[in-house]
Amino acid sequence: MKSSFKLLNRLLSLVIIFFISTFQYTFAETKDIWQQSKEIKTNVIQEENKPEQLPSTIFNIEKKNTTNLSIANIVETNIEEKNREIIFGIYDPEATGIPIDFWKNIDPVIFKDFEKAMLENQNNKAFQILIKKIFFSKINLNSFEDNGKAYLNFISSLLAENKNIELIDEVIDQNSLLLNNQKLLRFLIDHHFSLYQISKACGYAEQMGPDIQDIELQKFKIYCLVKSKQNKKASANLELMKEVGFQDEFFIKKINYLMGNFLARSGEANSDSLLNIHLSHEADKEFSPSYAVFQKDIIRKKYFFKSPLFKKMNIDFNKEYQTEEDFALINFLEDAANLELYDYSLIFKLYKKIVFGIDDLLNPIENYSKYNPTKGKALLYQSILLSQDDEKKLIFIRELNRLYQTSNMASLGSKMFFQLTGKMSKKLITKDVLNEVEIKNAGKLSSMNTGTINNKILHQSDVINLVAASTKENKKLLGILNDFDKQIKKNKYIVSEKDIALINLLENNKVSIPDTLKKHVIKEEIYIPNKIYNLLEKKENAQAILENLSLVKNLNINQDYNRNFHIIVKIFDRLGLETIKKDFIKNELLAS
Repeated sequence: MKSSFKLLNRLLSLVIIFFISTFQYTFAETKDIWQQSKEIKTNVIQEENKPEQLPSTIFNIEKKNTTNLSIANIVETNIEEKNREIIFGIYDPEATGIPIDFWKNIDPVIFKDFEKAMLENQNNKAFQILIKKIFFSKINLNSFEDNGKAYLNFISSLLAENKNIELIDEVIDQNSLLLNNQKLLRFLIDHHFSLYQISKACGYAEQMGPDIQDIELQKFKIYCLVKSKQNKKASANLELMKEVGFQDEFFIKKINYLMGNFLARSGEANSDSLLNIHLSHEADKEFSPSYAVFQKDIIRKKYFFKSPLFKKMNIDFNKEYQTEEDFALINFLEDAANLELYDYSLIFKLYKKIVFGIDDLLNPIENYSKYNPTKGKALLYQSILLSQDDEKKLIFIRELNRLYQTSNMASLGSKMFFQLTGKMSKKLITKDVLNEVEIKNAGKLSSMNTGTINNKILHQSDVINLVAASTKENKKLLGILNDFDKQIKKNKYIVSEKDIALINLLENNKVSIPDTLKKHVIKEEIYIPNKIYNLLEKKENAQAILENLSLVKNLNINQDYNRNFHIIVKIFDRLGLETIKKDFIKNELLAS
């Protein structure tokens, strides 16, 4: 009995233990399932309530730091973020000699001051090439206190003012953050839009940074979203604009119409802006505004001649042109021909349709000034065609070319000159006459050397490679020097200021030069200006290079050219920028 009782107790204990174990397991399992279920449920709710990701606009309450290029899904410590390199530029430091942190200690205000001075001289080839090499050498934006914001604004303004579209495309392909700059973005969109490259312009608009605060650019972006059939995004952006007071009813109506809103109508056309003109034509293909609305600026003119609107312009070459309205039309076409948007030969065809009296045609020089400038040019042109005397004809041609210059149509004047003088006696077309035309041709000499070797001029000859490319002495180059030596002795060659600059470089490089050339070696010591010398002594190289660039910009062959030339070379030597120095020498000496 006693044993039976013990057995019963053991059985009860086992049951209790089993029950407790089972209960704990069940409880634990239930808790884990509940937690998993909760996480899934939360994720589902978040996904369902997740707002549509809309494109950034100027109306976003939260501004983003446009210079912060950190990747969002990578967790970095503050130290890692601070030390991380954000690279901007297109040239490797090894190729230019400019360190990646070259600008780190410079005051951002200096860029603003330098920007104004830098943009004044667009025709100095050496200066422009140095600007490109120096400022587009790769740098670490995080080396600046402001993460490169001032530097990027400076670069953007430089590109916008320089208007070198090839360089801009090259830079932006590698550094799209520049599209955060309003000035540059405006230039890019205007440029491509004016050429009726709508897709290209829209590509830039859709990459527009969140800090762009230009309403017109925002409007263009909305149009581009509609064009690419992103109506939801376009509508969302438009509603955000309307919420903060945007009230351009014309634009709103046109966008709604282009989005296919059946309640919207195409509405009236509007020519107040180029975008309005474009939208008007998009909504109504029959819209054909007067050419007069495209006279305001060059962007409108380009757009007109590149767009389908030009094809709707009916120019009658059979009627007589006599009214002021007629002359206004011809003047519009003259401007277009000067910009190479219109065939200039058709201008001359229109000139022939203006009627003059016999006295006007016999005495054009005395009579043309009493007429509308366009009619005056037509009179001179007709007199040129009628004249049988080449000397008189040349007088008329030169006067006609002068009229084009004063009308800011130098390119058209040059084309006219070379066309009309092509069949004349070459004895009459002297070098002085040609130079007169070339110099006036919008500052672009047709005879200008573009950087190629010319062995008829000492400073443009192959000899330049002895200093610009570190070429060793050889018989060919020494032979060229001897040839110039012989020409100088026979008074067949006059040594120029740039020749003297090259001669002194050769002397400094220990090149064997003839005695005649040695006479032009500068014997006195050339010193670096105190301001730049002190900067170099204090290792403020960034400021020193800006000062040196100012010397390059102002280098003038009439103001102690050789002294300033060699000062520039010396400064580059002190900076240790051998490649930049050689770029300066080559491009400065090869330029005419």
